Amino acid sequence: MKKMVIWPAYLTVGKTRGGGRIVSRRNAVKSPKVEEIEKVARILNLEPEVEKEKAYPKTHWDKSGRVLVNKTGRKGEIVNAIAKGIKEMREKSKSARR
Repeated sequence: MKKMVIWPAYLTVGKTRGGGRIVSRRNAVKSPKVEEIEKVARILNLEPEVEKEKAYPKTHWDKSGRVLVNKTGRKGEIVNAIAKGIKEMREKSKSARR
């Protein structure tokens, strides 16, 4: 199956569209980690592979890492599903701490 790259920049609320964000501001998350992307991608059965030493081309000095996932549909839909999954995961951990 074809693989697709998911960079944390695609999901970052502080980035502009020109800076690499793909999802809407409403769905974007603050400081997404490759571990969170991997966890949600695993839940979505996308068979994620983490590459921690990779750097997003627009910020080549920052080795934020990337996640390779199976391409099961449109990139925008998959990235949105991952962003929503991270938000839900964070909400659950917040409510569990209370």
